[in-house]
Amino acid sequence: MDARWWELLVIDAIEGMASPGNLAIGDLYGDGHPEIVVAGEGGLLWYRLGRFERNVIAEGSGFVGGLALEDVDGDGILEVIASRLSPTELRPTIALLKPGRDLREPWSCLAVDPCCTGVAHDFLFTDVDGDGERELVAAAGGRTPGLFVYKRGKEATEPWSRHTVSTGFYAEGLAVGDIDGDGRVEIVLGPDLWSPPAMGPFAGPWRRRTYAPGFREKCRVAVADVTGNGRLDLIIAESEYPDGSISWYENRTVENAADSFVEHEIDRPMKFAHSLDAWARVNPNQTRILVAEMEAGPQGAPYNWDARLLRYVTSDGGRSWRRRVIHRGCGTDEAVAYDVNGDGNLEIVGKERGEATGIPRIQVWKQRDVRPALTRFRHRLLDRDKPYTGTDILTVDVDGDGLVDVVCGAWWYKNPNWERHDIPGIYQVHTAYDIDGDGAQEIIASKRSPAAGDHWYSGLSSDLVWLKAQDPVNDRWLEYPIGSGAGEWVHGAVVAPVLPGGKLAFIASYHCRVHGPREYPELFEIPDDPTQRPWPSRALVDVPYAEEIVPCDIDGDGKLDLAACSFWMENLGNGGFVPHSYAKKEYMGGRLAVADLNGNGRPDIVVGEGLPDFDNRVSPFSRFLWLENPGGSATGHWEEHVIDTTRCAHSVAAADLDGDGLVEIVCGEHDPFTPYCGRGRLLVYKRAEPQGRAWIQHVVDHRFEHHCGAKVLEVAPGRMAITSHGWSEGRYVHLWELDLGRGR
Repeated sequence: MDARWWELLVIDAIEGMASPGNLAIGDLYGDGHPEIVVAGEGGLLWYRLGRFERNVIAEGSGFVGGLALEDVDGDGILEVIASRLSPTELRPTIALLKPGRDLREPWSCLAVDPCCTGVAHDFLFTDVDGDGERELVAAAGGRTPGLFVYKRGKEATEPWSRHTVSTGFYAEGLAVGDIDGDGRVEIVLGPDLWSPPAMGPFAGPWRRRTYAPGFREKCRVAVADVTGNGRLDLIIAESEYPDGSISWYENRTVENAADSFVEHEIDRPMKFAHSLDAWARVNPNQTRILVAEMEAGPQGAPYNWDARLLRYVTSDGGRSWRRRVIHRGCGTDEAVAYDVNGDGNLEIVGKERGEATGIPRIQVWKQRDVRPALTRFRHRLLDRDKPYTGTDILTVDVDGDGLVDVVCGAWWYKNPNWERHDIPGIYQVHTAYDIDGDGAQEIIASKRSPAAGDHWYSGLSSDLVWLKAQDPVNDRWLEYPIGSGAGEWVHGAVVAPVLPGGKLAFIASYHCRVHGPREYPELFEIPDDPTQRPWPSRALVDVPYAEEIVPCDIDGDGKLDLAACSFWMENLGNGGFVPHSYAKKEYMGGRLAVADLNGNGRPDIVVGEGLPDFDNRVSPFSRFLWLENPGGSATGHWEEHVIDTTRCAHSVAAADLDGDGLVEIVCGEHDPFTPYCGRGRLLVYKRAEPQGRAWIQHVVDHRFEHHCGAKVLEVAPGRMAITSHGWSEGRYVHLWELDLGRGR
């Protein structure tokens, strides 16, 4: 795990499951293709990465405890051992599930323990008694918590015998090993070490020693020879606390049996560090530790917005540790290192529980020796002193020199040096199109409100004009009135030939008033002579909507329809439009993009869901998804596919950035509450499989927030870039240029 670059693969939401509790990886069928098994409320599922297959092992609630994979009956096929709390019988059980001839066939379910004393949170298999057969070790909570060892009889199908190591306490975090070097297995459970009785592991209760007296009971633990002296040391991280620690305990049982373990702190604070894995002697004198933080802890705990995936490495026997942040910004749970694709390198596999969004996901971090192409962006600020916030950002060849410029607010930035020029007489630009058919794009904008006060927001209006560049470098423009819009101020705008005979229309949606009814989008008919005023206008559809509108032929009938975030508007061909909903719920948020994402020739819709929580002044995580066009009249069910969970994706685009013929998706996060110290990210997603069920996430930047931005442009032939701006960080105008020539 020496690679410098890591990329995150996000697999579509775990359908029908909430709060997945455990994860395990193994080759269930012995065919060389490992599966990922996930347990949670809603059942047990398996995933196969190479083919992006998945299926249900068992349905039902209560699979929230331990999970392990083991070839119990010796037939070469791994069984699944899972803890379950039955909602009807109100008693926990431990079940053994065995596949049929094919993993998609129904699995048989047998009882290891039909009536546990508690819900087993942690499982592992080890040979406790030295007879060559591995037993199940289980740490349970609930009304009767404790630590137990299960041994199967002659037949694995019979209930297993249960031996009580101890009861009356609860801890999390399970590991095993011969810690004191006496040839017998000890059990590490949280901050305690359990040693078997002298007469054998099943002769009576085990002896308990607390090796980590400063650690609370909920932990993750691992064993590894950190010092290189041949003895197993203990590694522990507090797992359910926002202020936890991670330490390693040096094993000094030979030197000082009375004080056997010496603490060496590795790091603090750790927030909900519910993943811990360790390797010793991967290279000479080197030990590595993987730690991952969850996004959320116990109910009521503060949300971990900056959850980290961390790696610690020591090459001097634990005296010092080098920390590397592999990923930041999305939590993971029960992450493990495993070579899931058989290339000889370890991937990191985890899952996001989805506590904030209800959308649990599978995550796979893949190491790369060469920097992934879609992270090779160079950032520059086109403006760091723009006088006030812009509501929109456009990519337009303003001066007709063949280079695409950037327009924002009342200014434009000339490519390639990006010097700023004024656009006199206006307040905000909204969209651009060749309105008069002369081959050059004109700009539609709004004037400053005559009732404007000191704050820039009070200047927003729907007093609309269109502008024709004459000598824009010297601030010379022609301005023609359009008329007054019906809403508060323009929040979504587009020009398209959607009227009979291919005539142009300008379509605007308006920001909702703080008080009063939500407003309908409005259609302006552009006259043959667009200098005539006012442009005739009417309500587009009787559906309140205040966000982006994109023209596209959704139903394949040759006419341009209009896509919005929660519905699309069918073009009837006579100037009228009929709205059709994508789904039963409204996608709150407002930005979207249109692209064929599964290669079937039909336009699909990418939606950025989520609105800032102004009461609590946070931008919560919500779904970033695409909706699959059902074909035909497109009025049927649009299937949802979750790409990722993001913080208010208020900037969305779709384009082929790297020139491979496949569309990438761009997402900019919106956080209007914490200017200059926000958590907004600019993300690019690349499809990992043809059907769009898994996506590789690339973090372009994590420093700025985005509002109606993240527009893709070609700054020069073959040179792609993204331009964006923010709401609270209104002084900035950004450009990220993709440099595909750079490697490491």
